[in-house]
Amino acid sequence: MPTRQRKRQHIRAEVEWPVFLLTPNRIVKGETRNISPGGAFIHALTDPVQDDIFRLIIKPPAYAGHLVVTAEIAWKSDQKRSKHLLSGGMGVQFTQISSGDRDFLDSLFSCCI
Repeated sequence: MPTRQRKRQHIRAEVEWPVFLLTPNRIVKGETRNISPGGAFIHALTDPVQDDIFRLIIKPPAYAGHLVVTAEIAWKSDQKRSKHLLSGGMGVQFTQISSGDRDFLDSLFSCCI
């Protein structure tokens, strides 16, 4: 069986920021595990989305306000690792993000470029 491998376009920062996933039927609270200007890995306590495209509200502590992005699921993991670690999550790709929010995310990596 062929494996699908994608190369990331951006480096990622390990962060644990609160995030809210807005779906047509509900709002689900989660947390980022890592983020880049182009996407994030998100953990939510419940399976948050039935749709592939949804809105995210991300609340970084060092940002006045919050980031609002439209995202789509790149991949999902439902595997439970152990009772002490949080279960799976999903990788999302940002499809719409304001220039100011993207500038903030870019600034996280200005030291590494």
